[in-house]
Parts: sequence; C-alpha cells; structure tokens
Amino acid sequence: MISQEAIQKILGIDEKVYLTPTEMADRLNITFFPRIGKNIDKDAIDFSEKLKKSFEELKVNIVPYENSLEKVSWLSSFRRIGFLLHNNLSYFLGKLSGKKSEILRIPIKTLPSLVRRRRLKRGISIVVLGDQPTGNLPMEYIYSFKDNSVINIVDFPDHINEESDFEKHFDTAMGMFSYHMANIIIAVDDKKWMLYNFNASHPIYPIDSTINKRILKALIPKIVAPIRPHKFSEFIIKTDHFSLNDTEHRETVGDLISGAKLFGQTNLYPTGRQINLLPFRNNYYRWIGKLHLDNRNGMSFGFLARQMAVRLPTVTVLELAQEKDYFIRDGRVNLVVEIANKYISFELPDVWVLSQRSGSDKTNINPDKDLLKIGLSHGKMMIQTPEGLELHEDYKPSFDTKVILAHAIGNVIVATISKYLGINESFVHRMETEGLALSHWHGYINEKYIPEGCLVHGTNNPHVACSSPQSAIYALAGKLDSFKQSIDKKIVYNGDVHVEPHHGTNITFTSIQDLASLFIKNPETTALGNKYLMQE
Repeated sequence: MISQEAIQKILGIDEKVYLTPTEMADRLNITFFPRIGKNIDKDAIDFSEKLKKSFEELKVNIVPYENSLEKVSWLSSFRRIGFLLHNNLSYFLGKLSGKKSEILRIPIKTLPSLVRRRRLKRGISIVVLGDQPTGNLPMEYIYSFKDNSVINIVDFPDHINEESDFEKHFDTAMGMFSYHMANIIIAVDDKKWMLYNFNASHPIYPIDSTINKRILKALIPKIVAPIRPHKFSEFIIKTDHFSLNDTEHRETVGDLISGAKLFGQTNLYPTGRQINLLPFRNNYYRWIGKLHLDNRNGMSFGFLARQMAVRLPTVTVLELAQEKDYFIRDGRVNLVVEIANKYISFELPDVWVLSQRSGSDKTNINPDKDLLKIGLSHGKMMIQTPEGLELHEDYKPSFDTKVILAHAIGNVIVATISKYLGINESFVHRMETEGLALSHWHGYINEKYIPEGCLVHGTNNPHVACSSPQSAIYALAGKLDSFKQSIDKKIVYNGDVHVEPHHGTNITFTSIQDLASLFIKNPETTALGNKYLMQE
C-alpha cells in the first residue's frame, strides 16, 4: 500500500534493508571454521558439505577462512584490557559494599583471548562444526553477534523429536547457545536437520531435495537479519513522568493487569531464563554473552501492551498525483495515499504504547516497576516512565519495540483512512477513545478460530529474528496490505493477525482481557510452539 522507503522513513530506519531471501543471499558473506570440534559424527560433517554446496548454488559469497580475518589495532586491545580491569574493579567494590550486583568477575587468564588481534571482519558470518575447545571458540574471533553470526552444526540431541514441546526446545536451545557461544544452532542426523535461534523456534526439516529452499528461506534470513537488542541510546528519554492512576492511563493499566492474570491460564508466556544460570563454560563466556545481549539479566518471550488512544489527523485531498508517497513538513512525516481514485495526505501523529519492560513476568504485572511507555515521533523512538520510577540497568527496552511501534503507527494509518472513507466505525472509535491491545506470543492461531474481522498476514515472510529492522517493516507493510485487501473485498476490518514464521504471532485486538478470554474459552485457538503455524 505504501513504499518501503516511506515505511523506513516512518519507522526511522535509515540503513539499507534487504527484505527478500534472494536479496539476503546475495549480500551474505560466510566463512567456514577450519577445525572440526569434538563430539560430532559423519552426518554433521556431511551436512556441512551440503550446506556449503547450497550456499554456492544460492550465490552466497563464501570467503576463505584466512581471507575472513583482519588484524585489529593495539588501541582496540588496550581498550578491552581496560574494560576487563574496570569490570573487575566494579565487581570487588560491589563485594566490599555488600550490595547485590549482577557484575561477574572475569578471570585474568582469559586476557589472551580478550586481546586476540586477529578477528573476523565485520559483515562475515562463520559456520562451525562440533564442540570447539574452551579458549578457542569462534565467538572469541568476532566483534558482536550483530556484526558476525556464529552458526554451530552439532549432532541431533537424543532427547528431542518431532513431538517435543516448546519448553523442552527452549531449554535445549538456550543450553546450546550458551555452551557453544553461537546464536544459531543446526542439529542434524542422517535424515533431518533442526534450526534453533534466539526466537526459540525449532523447525525440523528433512534432508532431501528441499534443502536449498529451506536454507534460502529459513537459515539465510536468520543470519542476515540477526537479533539486535534496542539500546537506550536509540531512544529519546522523556524527563517528565506519567501517572498510572490518572484518567488517561487508569483503565489501560487495569486492562493490562487483569488481562495479564487471565493470560496466566493460557500457558502462552513461559517462565523466562536468567542468563547467569545458563550453562556457560566459565564467567568469561557468561560475561561476553551478556554483553552481546546488551547486559540483560534474562530472556523471556512475548509481550502484552496497550496502544493509547490518539486524535486522528486531518485528511487533505490533493489535486495532483505525487512523485512520492510521503513528504516531510516541519520535520514530520506526511503520508500520501491513493485511495478511491484520489490522492490524500495526512501528517502522522505521535503514538504511545503502554508496555511491559523486557524480562518482566508477563502474566503477573507489578505496575509500579513493570510498566513503561514507548513512543514513536517522526521516526524517533521514545521512552517515558511512571512517577516514582527511574530507568536503570534492569529496564531494558523490549526486543520487539520497533515491531510494537510499527503496529501502533499502522493502526493510526488504518483508522485515519477508515474515518475518511466512512468505514470500520468500531475500529476508528476505539482508536480515538480507548486505544487498542497489542499482544505477542511464540505460537500461532488455529486458522479455524481467526477472530472475526482480523486479517492474517506474514505467513510467507522470511524467518528473521526479532528486533531486526526487517521484522518491523514486515509488520507495518503487512498490516497496510491486509487493510487494503479488506477495502477491496468490502470486509469489515477489526484488527490483524501478524504471523512471524518460526518466531510467533502479533495481534491487534480490542483489549488484553478480551483476547485472553477468547483463548481461555476455546483452548484450541492457539498454543505455544509450531502447532498451528500456517505455512507451506
């Protein structure tokens, strides 16, 4: 409905973003670690050869290992030494003060690894086979999981099969990530291969003639669009606070608290995992793992959020067709849409969403410390805290922040055009008076029970990681395309079901309580894991 350029401008994404698997394959640079680790059999070695052949046929740029390395400056090494010393000093000062701290002591014996001068060039990912020795993991050669993905091929776990539930996959994947220090695990035997990444997805594919298709659509996008935690430096931090109990927020907060408790009955939000308790080989790797995740103390999956009501913008009918589908006026994005044989434009307002902080208990909200407001204003993300709460290291933005805001601004666009056309009165009224619910969980909706007026999109998108710019672009583009379909087919639009293949589902709904009640009333509507994934 609108161009990728306009979507990126709306969301404040300035980099070049590749959206199709073919584009991603063309930009992917990959190398293979020359040493085969322990505890790996012939099936995994054979699969690595199939993988290399598939990469060649898909036009991936395979870089010889020696050409993939570069020498870093001594200054960079000294900075790393200073970082270690500062960390350990903070650790000992914390011990002396008696205060509880998540800071880890890093053994001095890890210094040679920390200051290793030959590192993998940024933009090159690496495939590793088996259990590599402590002190020489490929992770120690990279800059970050954002710049270099580590893909570890291992033997298929004996305790995992086609019937294994989400929790078993979750624990297995997290254990493998932390032990092998990889962000993608490929587990293989002689007949099948399984793909783990930080989405806690667990697709299992046969080793047959479909391998190129699966690698193109499932593996390559996960490498090119890896997990990228949002940092506070990406946000405008509002200095004023909001009240949880004023007339603007009271009912919204109440829906979140009550709805979260109801969702506790659905088993859609598994207990999070503390990073410190994962089976890293030593504190050095545990420290590095936390750094790669922006110093987060834990990982949990899914979110419950409420988009705040917004005054919809005034629509202007344009006399002439426009070259672009957006323009900037006074620093704000104005969207241009061709609709009903006319060109209309309107200025996009700020949007705000009341959401749970990353790592909080999704089904048991403490409003005084678990709720934050995130916003989007002419491409800039914002954070605002409730009265009495100051941001500190425990208050990390959600991995899904950009996706949440993409849905929020998309809802405003849908409501604005609907109001202009005189359609979808219920959706428009709710957007202007109460706001809407936004929910995400790592499962899918049974297509037999799609809520009335909710259109489904995203089922055939590539399998990218949460927090990637692709995931936000897919969210907004898919919502607007599904809305256009509702207009063309004269279907009432009440919201949308955004499927993120081998990640989960986002849904725009009337309220958190209404959605939870729907799932509780009919337990076969959804489930954790891939049971209801609508895909080829």
